[in-house]
Parts: sequence; structure tokens; C-alpha cells
Amino acid sequence: MNLSEPPHPGHTLPLVSHLARAGWRALDATAQPGDITHRQLLILTLLNDRGWMAQKDIRGVFGLDASNVVGLLNELEEEGLTVRRRSSTDRRQHIVELTDRGIAVLDSTYERLAIVEDDILHPLTIDERQQLHQLLLRVMASRSPDSRPRRQADKQS
Repeated sequence: MNLSEPPHPGHTLPLVSHLARAGWRALDATAQPGDITHRQLLILTLLNDRGWMAQKDIRGVFGLDASNVVGLLNELEEEGLTVRRRSSTDRRQHIVELTDRGIAVLDSTYERLAIVEDDILHPLTIDERQQLHQLLLRVMASRSPDSRPRRQADKQS
């Protein structure tokens, strides 16, 4: 691989995917009993970033089957990391929220993930890592029409 060549069209996403899988494997390898899986981390991160969400919207973000989302949310709720309640405006809809315990577990998982990232991204300088992060955020923001956090007042409706 020649690093001075421009990227070949269609080659970037496989690299991103490979890097992500390597990171998830490394994170899962450092897990202790009671730690969350990388799939659970994704849901907790989403809730932390966006605030409460409808269960169907979580499913939509990840493109997962409803039964898979329900299974993951059941695990998170059993561990006290999230709570689900019926929407006050649509009783058929479940609202999912991160708990204080969920925030604490998320923070400790980010500490483990920082070690994994440091190992995987060691060839990059701090500035390059920051640039990579900013570029990925920009791409993700363009993919999500509703990426803004919900206000506390929205939660009451």
C-alpha cells in the first residue's frame, strides 16, 4: 500500500469497517464480567448523544430487526442501564432513556475504548486523530437529519 497515492474509489469504507471490527474485537477482549458489549455500547452512546429516543427510532438508526433491538434493550434494562416507558402521546410507542448507572458504565467503557483506540491509532499523531474524529463527525452529521440533542422540555411531552 502506497500512502502517497490518492484513495481508490470504493476502498475507504472497507478500511473503516475493518478498523471498526478490529476495535470491537479488542474492546470485547478486554471485557470483564459485567462489562457491556460493543453493540450495547452503540445504543448507550446513541442515547447519551441524542437524549431519550423512541424504540423504533433506535431500530431505524442501526437498521436492526425489531427483535434484535428488543433483545439488546432488555439486556440494558435488566442491568439498570436504560429504562423504557410508554410515550404519553402515543401509548403504542416505547421511549428509551439512559439511566445514571448507564452513564457511569458508558464512561468506564470509554476509558477502556481509549486504550484500544490508542493502540489501533498509534501511527497517527494527536492532531491527525483529532482531524479523523472531526471528519467522521461531519460525515455522520450529514447522514442524520435529527442528530440534535433533545431538550429537557421535549422529554415531558
